[in-house]
Amino acid sequence: MKFTGDPQGIEELKQIKETRLDYLKYLIQEARTNFYHSAEFKSSDGVTKYKIIYSIQTGDLEVERVA
Repeated sequence: MKFTGDPQGIEELKQIKETRLDYLKYLIQEARTNFYHSAEFKSSDGVTKYKIIYSIQTGDLEVERVA
């Protein structure tokens, strides 16, 4: 599994990994198992929203900025 997409979103996920590993595991599990195969999270500043999208075919996770 690898992360692709928005570089700032990927950096936010790296920060989450360092400080709140359980939350990162939750986001990945949520993206894998829900109907839309995605999960949303906010950046550390609490303003910018991102979405993790799970690709069933490749197993990769794409990070997008939510408008």
